[in-house]
Amino acid sequence: MAQVTSLSSTGTAAIYLNPVPRTTSLLLSAAAGSSGGVVTLEVTLDDPSTTPAPTITWSPISSGAAMLSSNVTGLLYTVLSPIGGARINSTAIGNATFTLKAHQSVTG
Repeated sequence: MAQVTSLSSTGTAAIYLNPVPRTTSLLLSAAAGSSGGVVTLEVTLDDPSTTPAPTITWSPISSGAAMLSSNVTGLLYTVLSPIGGARINSTAIGNATFTLKAHQSVTG
């Protein structure tokens, strides 16, 4: 079952994942009629479920800056190594709503 989060204002929206599965597919999409948004898709290798919780470091894997200007409404990424989380990060959202879906698989 996929996990989902959305972002329609500046800031971040995160999904924390099980760091055990080997493969994670990430789908970043923009709602129909969205315009003017700039987002970055970021992932972390840190496991937020450990105690004490680590300081989570986020690293960009993609920028969705060109998505809306080129009429692309979705980008799909497959991460072949375990990750602890994924998030949308935006400093300028405009009239846009972005959705991030993550689906994990224990088989490669």
